[in-house]
Amino acid sequence: MTRRLLLALLAALAAAPAAALGSAGKGTAGAAFLTLTPGAREAAMGGAFGGAADGALAAHYNPAGLGFLDRIEGGAGREARFAGLNYDYAALSVPVLAWTRRARPVGDWGATAVAVYSLTAAGLERRGLTETDAPTGTFGASDRAFALSYGRALSPGLAVGATLKWVDAQLDATRGSAATGDAGVLLRRGDWSAGAGVRNAFGRLALGSVSDPLPAAAFAGGSWRPRAGWLLVAEADSPRADAAALAFGVERRRAVARGIVASARGGWRTDRTDQGVWSGLSLGFGVEWKGLAADLGWSPGGMLGDVFQYSVRARF
Repeated sequence: MTRRLLLALLAALAAAPAAALGSAGKGTAGAAFLTLTPGAREAAMGGAFGGAADGALAAHYNPAGLGFLDRIEGGAGREARFAGLNYDYAALSVPVLAWTRRARPVGDWGATAVAVYSLTAAGLERRGLTETDAPTGTFGASDRAFALSYGRALSPGLAVGATLKWVDAQLDATRGSAATGDAGVLLRRGDWSAGAGVRNAFGRLALGSVSDPLPAAAFAGGSWRPRAGWLLVAEADSPRADAAALAFGVERRRAVARGIVASARGGWRTDRTDQGVWSGLSLGFGVEWKGLAADLGWSPGGMLGDVFQYSVRARF
């Protein structure tokens, strides 16, 4: 397959979902937590990982990235938001041949991943019909998604992947669920890569008498390593229920001691400027040692307070 044909495939996968999603018009979407950015490393770089998609969290950003994994990888973390609102997640990816006595490369049959994402809030005040009513008690709310992903390399530089998700939402005594899915393609050539696909492509979530489509979005992105220790990423998103957005990120890795690598990161998103000019900014850092990594990400939250994300990663 020639390079021109591969690029045409990327363009087609990016354009087709964007056209379909755009035709639905803008509006509201259910289970908005599906648009959050898991991974302190990825979040610090603006979440622009659709064209990079490395590690276990490729299951979220572009499942095609799983097709290039040749080791077991895992990651988990928490994002602490305002008023006791917490976003938690965990993902584990395993090459299909990892547990076999194999005579072929471990990644030949691709990799699978399982992941769970959860947004919870507790102690919300229950009030009457007017704002001046005293609280009559408290209640909780939760959104969860359970995902199963698979990615496989079709050639040394081209991989495809897909994810199926089950979404469960609860608000006080009201509960709803829905199924959805992602699909993507990822092309790698030397120091650069490019990816495209669609997230949350179908499904509606009903809570009581209200039913909304899930937050479908087409994406296309890329990454470039201009020199050792540097990574640049960029992504364009076209959500069905919102305006298009651009995201950019940079990472600088450097050995600081024997076996220890430190990273500094920064990012920007154009869809996060409602709290002022700096609200699109994100920053973070990380430390790696022998396949283990700990990361921290930060972004400003305006009047609601800053948002911090902590995560750990491991390769075996």
